[in-house]
Amino acid sequence: MPALSSIALPPLPQEPGGRTAAAMPQVAGVWRGSDWHERGGGRAWPTGYGVLDAELPGGGWPANALIEVLQPAHAHAEWPLLLPALAARMQEGKARAAGGGHRRLVLVAPPFLPFVPALQAAGIAPERLCCVQKAANARAASWSVDLAWACEQALHCRDVLAVLAWLPDLPVPVLRRLQLAAASQGRPLWLWGGLEASRRSSPAALRLQLEIAEDCTLQVRLLKRKGPALEKALLLPRTSWGWLPVMQAQAMRQAAQHREAALLLHGHSMGGRPATAAAAAHAGA
Repeated sequence: MPALSSIALPPLPQEPGGRTAAAMPQVAGVWRGSDWHERGGGRAWPTGYGVLDAELPGGGWPANALIEVLQPAHAHAEWPLLLPALAARMQEGKARAAGGGHRRLVLVAPPFLPFVPALQAAGIAPERLCCVQKAANARAASWSVDLAWACEQALHCRDVLAVLAWLPDLPVPVLRRLQLAAASQGRPLWLWGGLEASRRSSPAALRLQLEIAEDCTLQVRLLKRKGPALEKALLLPRTSWGWLPVMQAQAMRQAAQHREAALLLHGHSMGGRPATAAAAAHAGA
């Protein structure tokens, strides 16, 4: 067997101008490190934040992968982070052929129910949400694994647009199953967890860590991506969190309450009943 130093490797092919041509052809399912940010086949959803899109492979959220997002217990930044992308995809579904607007978002074990007026203001109809909660008598040791099965089944449903799950401490084999289901079915799964999970490995295609700074800006660190490492944190300003739909919804609700109060003060009818009768009915409820 010849010595390793005696083996001569053939030179790489040269392009006109002296540049080295890429030895690896474009093959479906195979990515090259130099092309980590290239868009392709609609496999990425723009996040709605330019600073984040500039650092994500493909220029947005991977539309066919497990995305793991880690955050402190007090930072509930799920909807501010995802609302722009999810609302845009829901609106695109309505604009396409008949039936496109009927795709659903599946929420698995959310710690809080979403603020419906904000979703409506952003263009997400609340009837398009499907919430799966753990059973009251579920065993503490297995409820997250049981609900992971629900995530996998939801990813196989063609009426589902995306899945959001809050399932801590899932075993690596379960995470691999979820990543495989998301990739094979072409749907994203966002999995939310605590900061302690950053010390463990994960088969997720993308891992992010969120922190809220003192000035209420959202700091995003990319722990894992298909591309070069990124040491710096990305800052999403408070005004870009997606709070605008929330504020608009609150303003609309307050305006409606003011109108009802004005009608009562001026003795106008409400819903076909005199204002005095409506007020009496409300007081006796």
